[in-house]
Amino acid sequence: MQQACQYFVFGNVAYGKYSTGYESNYQLTGRTEEHTDSGYTGDREAMLLSTGTNVQHGANNPDNDEDQNKVTVTSFTMQVAGHVYGKKDKKQGMLYLGRGLILKALQDPPRGTRELQFYQQVFSPTNTDEVTIALRRFMPAYHGTMEFDGAGFLKLENIVEHYTQPCIADVKMGKVTSDPHATPEKAAYEKSKCPSAAVLGFQIAGMLIYQPDTEQYERVDKVAGHRLTTDNMISEGIGKFFGFPKSIRKDVIEILLSKLVDLQYWFTSQRQYSFYGSSLLIVYEALICDKHKDSSSSQSSSSSQSTTSDDKVSTTSKHQGSNCQSPDRLKTLPMIDVRMIDFAHVFPTTVEDRNYLDGLTNLIQHLRFLLDFKS
Repeated sequence: MQQACQYFVFGNVAYGKYSTGYESNYQLTGRTEEHTDSGYTGDREAMLLSTGTNVQHGANNPDNDEDQNKVTVTSFTMQVAGHVYGKKDKKQGMLYLGRGLILKALQDPPRGTRELQFYQQVFSPTNTDEVTIALRRFMPAYHGTMEFDGAGFLKLENIVEHYTQPCIADVKMGKVTSDPHATPEKAAYEKSKCPSAAVLGFQIAGMLIYQPDTEQYERVDKVAGHRLTTDNMISEGIGKFFGFPKSIRKDVIEILLSKLVDLQYWFTSQRQYSFYGSSLLIVYEALICDKHKDSSSSQSSSSSQSTTSDDKVSTTSKHQGSNCQSPDRLKTLPMIDVRMIDFAHVFPTTVEDRNYLDGLTNLIQHLRFLLDFKS
């Protein structure tokens, strides 16, 4: 069914203009209830999406598979930063949808409106703007919107889906993270949370680091990340994430640097957007094959939905042992990825986004130090 709509509405909240097709009778299993699309109510310019309704956008349409009428929604345990869904409210946080997708809660306008419209603009099938098209490879793929449990969500690519033992870092970019519309009190508060960001141009919002010796994950939360300074960002921050000082993963750092230099070039050439409070999500594969490891240790398995505790995630790779030694298996493992996330504070501009670019340049310098470090 195709309809042109003026406002996208979840509950009583309008999120902006778009045209789309939508499907009805979308059934959810697990933590969900079955609902039927209620269609249009009242003004035909407003479309109400009932719980479970699936709305498609852009060129990517992963819901055309054979089991599209049944979806299981669970908690997203590999989230390393940001609000946890349902802890305070249902308008912040993420959920795990499966099939390579996560759900990210839409915040109230104007933040939710800005993020939704930014994804729609970048991934629109009619988009001909070279600047935003070039940005697609640096963002999670956008697959439309959905309502669950009375809240609206973005459906996004799950970046960690295909990793066996993913190490994940959320690096918030910019010397200033408060946007131009923030009150002086809000701007001062944001600055006080991580004073070193004004010098570094970036901050660690959270990390999940796999420790091969213990076969467990160490979680670094935002409080610990905000305490990092120019003096210990290598030893306790970005360096620690990559195994500094003894086992630095220079193989993944080298690939990451090439991706970040590519992103750096995009920022130096674009004059359309300024990004505030946006992060880089960095993911790399911690699995290193050990031919001496007893294959019997593969009895336990893990996925990108491991069980978490407050500070650690216990996991054993399902690819240890003989399978791990296979060259073909190694070729199929993703090595490293980096994506821009969090676009609730993206604003139009006509000048270079030095706030983001300076932080990105400094992050690249830190990574080059690690690459050149003689351990």
